[in-house]
Amino acid sequence: MLRGVPVTVLDGLRLGGRDTVVRRVLLGAAAAGSALAAIELLVPGRTAALTGATGSGAMVYAALSCAGFVCSGVGSHLAPLTARATGSGERAVLVSLAAGAGGLLLLGITASCAHPAATALAVVGFGLVYLGLGAAAPNENDLLHRRVAGAGRATALSVQSLAQQLVGALTGLAVGTLRPGPLPWLLTCAVLLSGALLWRRRGDARAVRVTGVRSHGRGGPDRSPRISPP
Repeated sequence: MLRGVPVTVLDGLRLGGRDTVVRRVLLGAAAAGSALAAIELLVPGRTAALTGATGSGAMVYAALSCAGFVCSGVGSHLAPLTARATGSGERAVLVSLAAGAGGLLLLGITASCAHPAATALAVVGFGLVYLGLGAAAPNENDLLHRRVAGAGRATALSVQSLAQQLVGALTGLAVGTLRPGPLPWLLTCAVLLSGALLWRRRGDARAVRVTGVRSHGRGGPDRSPRISPP
């Protein structure tokens, strides 16, 4: 099973190397992995410091985690509306990831303050991260679905997941070496914002190879170019 991982990674890298949109999706997933790793590593310590005890801090973090999943679900539900409001899936991803970066910024600027107002802002930032990532993911997957032919989608999705986990692990190592405070949050915010800014320009409309026309319901055939699998 593990012997197939290098082949999958190489195939995914070939897909990303040949198509701008696929490459941006993979890099966006990596940036999201960085944001999630920072939250999972840093928030438990903040809740324990806020409550003054490890046990009560764990309970607060559990409640926040549940709220985060709810925000992620709401974001996913709002993904089509975000795409319509911004005019395209690409702009929707940009706005969603930028919103997540804004949430990390709030967590960063409140990291050294225990005032109730700062705590409230931190909670808003926490929810905003999950809301933004939740709204970005369906639009990224839709773009990936349109750009990659059926036989190559499993490879692309696998590499997308690997990119998210790998960068998340590296972020965890990097954040663990930094002193608690605003800096780890701000660095992660910069990573996620960089992932958002990749979508400033519309993706390259050209594909390496057009593999056919897919039926797209009553709206007519979808003539989006697709990449053949390696």
